Amino acid sequence: MASSVAPYEQLVRQVEALKAENSHLRQELRDNSSHLSKLETETSGMKEVLKHLQGKLEQEARVLVSSGQTEVLEQLKALQMEITSLYNLKFQPPTLGPEPAARTPEGSPVHGSGPSKDSFGELSRATIRLLEELDRERCFLLNEIEKEEKEKLWYYSQLQGLSKRLDELP
Repeated sequence: MASSVAPYEQLVRQVEALKAENSHLRQELRDNSSHLSKLETETSGMKEVLKHLQGKLEQEARVLVSSGQTEVLEQLKALQMEITSLYNLKFQPPTLGPEPAARTPEGSPVHGSGPSKDSFGELSRATIRLLEELDRERCFLLNEIEKEEKEKLWYYSQLQGLSKRLDELP
């Protein structure tokens, strides 16, 4: 009888160890889920900032259209298309509004024969600085969003691994 008690006690210790590991894995899963929710919230906030920056670019484009600054407007359009394509590529929202490029007023001198290259110099230095600052901020935000997406994917893979390990436990 003493020989059967030892394996039983060993099994009890193994069960206790598995219960402790199971408890630890559940806590780790809760922690990772909480952190993932936080990351998703931060990513959502960054999306809002990115939308705000797009709005600023659109507003600047309208000012440039009204003043006939077509060269800078073309640069802004290219920048906005890049932002939109990155946003759509990374987040693919279920419903998108009209394309921002479609909001330019009809009859604008965007594709017509615009002013000469000398008119580019008329654009105020402050506006150029603001555009450069917006571009730097946009690049920073896109890098942050990319980091957050990578971190989110890592947490998803960790959660999947923990879920598999949890499913394998008795």
